[in-house]
Amino acid sequence: MRDSEGTERGGEMRERLWTKDFILICAVNFFMFAGFFMLLPTLPIYVVDELGGAAGQAGLIVGVFTVAAVLARPVSGIGLDRWGRRRLLILSLALFAAASSAYLAAFSLVFLLLLRLFHGAAFGMATTAAATVVADRVPPGRRGEGLGIFGVSSMVAMILSPALGMALVQHGSYPLLFLVGAGLAALALLFSLPIRHSGAEARSDGTERGLKRWLEMRAVPYSLSLVGPAIVFGGVISFISLYAVELGNPGMAGGYFVVYALALVLSRMVSGKIYDRRGPDSAVIPGFLLYLAGMAALGLADGPVLFYAGAGLIGFGYGAIQPSVQALVIAEVPAKRRGAATATYLIAMDAGIGLGSFVLGLFVGWWGYRSMFLIGGLFVLASLFVYRWARRLSREREGERKAA
Repeated sequence: MRDSEGTERGGEMRERLWTKDFILICAVNFFMFAGFFMLLPTLPIYVVDELGGAAGQAGLIVGVFTVAAVLARPVSGIGLDRWGRRRLLILSLALFAAASSAYLAAFSLVFLLLLRLFHGAAFGMATTAAATVVADRVPPGRRGEGLGIFGVSSMVAMILSPALGMALVQHGSYPLLFLVGAGLAALALLFSLPIRHSGAEARSDGTERGLKRWLEMRAVPYSLSLVGPAIVFGGVISFISLYAVELGNPGMAGGYFVVYALALVLSRMVSGKIYDRRGPDSAVIPGFLLYLAGMAALGLADGPVLFYAGAGLIGFGYGAIQPSVQALVIAEVPAKRRGAATATYLIAMDAGIGLGSFVLGLFVGWWGYRSMFLIGGLFVLASLFVYRWARRLSREREGERKAA
């Protein structure tokens, strides 16, 4: 038997996940992140080789993008809850496409710096909007699976687009690189247009004041449990290449990201179903333990076996934690506050990644790379305890609601 809400599988009625809107928002996410990741390895080279900038200026131009994205997230959260998801999604993607096109005119460092601020703000708005739209579109009974698959779209972009960007620079030109980036952004905008208004888009009444206007307080505990893994992720991507050099095999760094990305994609496909069928703890707690094991493997590595084992374990662990925590954040708030909740979750993740290179860089300076990975595992362990605290708070709130 089949109806508009689901399909019958094995005698059970299952809510329908693969709707047109779900496929469209996954495509939007893929093209948006493809345009983003394509510039990560190529833009610093452009700054130094084409604009005559120094390495520090290249780092600043890359870094301000993240700062602008973080600052734009709470603003977009308010807009999503008050003005509607689809409207803000299309607006932010239009701004993202305009910014992507403007790289063709980026012939000075000052212009490029201002452009990165604008592009980062548009990216922060668009990614928050896309994550909120998909949270509205996935059925509650398949939220873990749906958010996991949605995340896979950005991971596939992460695997493919940096290599595409480098190939366009090496065998083509920077104008060609920027033209392809603008085309990817335009495709993201194009695929967003047929997405329909959702009945789940309850509007906020705008009565929130102070910090509660910008962030969703009920989403904070679960969001904080992501900070530790995000800090470690930021540190690992900053120093894994140098660690590979220290181990005497620089080529292992490229293999690390391949193994990590494949494990992350596989984990998101599997852990979401575990979340839906057996509950969040069955996905999240093993994810933290696998992440810890991966950090230990990296810290003890003296060759490719433990090095790649660490990549796989970290990828599988982080792939289980991230979408599961996002699903818990969404479940914790009413529909009218999903925009603010999503912004809160993404800000916590951005802040962790941004802090990672700085915090773990201190450990490198004091004790070296091996100690950095081993000590970095403590951030993951601390976040596991934060997650358990968030779960306890959630159960207490649920008990209070039932008692009322």
